[in-house]
Amino acid sequence: MNAELDSETLNVLRKDPLQAALTTSALADFYIAKQFPDNKALITSVDFDITGTHCITTSRDESLRIYDCASGTREQVSYSKKYGCNLAQFTAQPGCVAYASTKINDTVRYLSYETNQFIRYFAGHTGMVTSLQRSPNAQSTSMVSASMDGTVRLWNLDTVKPVCTVNIEGGKNGVAAAYDPSGMVVAVAAESQAIQLYDVRKMTKGPFTSAPITSKLTVAGLKFMPPTGDYILLAMSDGSIMLLDAFQLTTLAVLSSATHNAISPTIAPVASALGQMQQQCFGQKITATPDGRAVIAGNDNGGIVFWDFDTVLANSGSKQPPAVHAPNGTWNGSHDGPVGVCAFNPLLMECVTGSQSLTLWTSIY
Repeated sequence: MNAELDSETLNVLRKDPLQAALTTSALADFYIAKQFPDNKALITSVDFDITGTHCITTSRDESLRIYDCASGTREQVSYSKKYGCNLAQFTAQPGCVAYASTKINDTVRYLSYETNQFIRYFAGHTGMVTSLQRSPNAQSTSMVSASMDGTVRLWNLDTVKPVCTVNIEGGKNGVAAAYDPSGMVVAVAAESQAIQLYDVRKMTKGPFTSAPITSKLTVAGLKFMPPTGDYILLAMSDGSIMLLDAFQLTTLAVLSSATHNAISPTIAPVASALGQMQQQCFGQKITATPDGRAVIAGNDNGGIVFWDFDTVLANSGSKQPPAVHAPNGTWNGSHDGPVGVCAFNPLLMECVTGSQSLTLWTSIY
């Protein structure tokens, strides 16, 4: 492909998805605008900066790569061969990212990618970091992490010590954590036991509400549905997605593509919780459009599927067991292998997905 995207595609990318009509028809018309066959192993995480113009990826080849999403070009690559890397996040400080180590120790590292020098180390976790997210507040220097050591920690990027550490009951078998869109609530899922909601100002006082998870599967990751956070998506170890009411914490529906179970025989009940979470890239393969109209997920067969959220809600309820919903459509194109990450740009009409290659999708609609 050309080094840069053509002018017509650039004009599409610059559309504000919050203003554009992301209807089922529009989502069905997403196509591959650019692919980058840069990595030598599976891409394990992707994150956008606050402007939506850049994204950063980590990979099992221990690389961190930064792309210009507006022009469709690769800008920078660096390696973390000594410590490994995963779950990279842009921060409020321009030119800086935080990421989790995967070798030697479980420290979160704060890096200036402009100088390729570490600014600070956030030590404390004694198990693999399974979640890392900066605060949704653009001016905030806070981030949250969760680990296989059974703890969730709040950090301030300006100091090496955690703001607070919370021990999660049942968390020794796997913990996932995420901010709500306001940045004032953190949701925590402990393996397959319970989901808990914490006020970030009072985390050490315990959750203000909790509920058991109605599944025997491991929770690989979780996300709040934008833009208001009224719903929570739980990425499960078999590739399915549980949809929860964020207020009642009741399960409303299960989103499932047949290809998950059909071609994921390596995920079995006897597998460790960590192994199941790693298999599903810590829940990184699910995303939602910024207007909350659709849920998008990558499949093990390289395809990308989506669910129309209004349709899901119209056919869901409190009845148990919850209804299982097949995808409303599949995008025209596929990866060269299992999709490990999937993220919709918060400001541009663009979705980024990754297997061993990175793919930029957009729509002509």
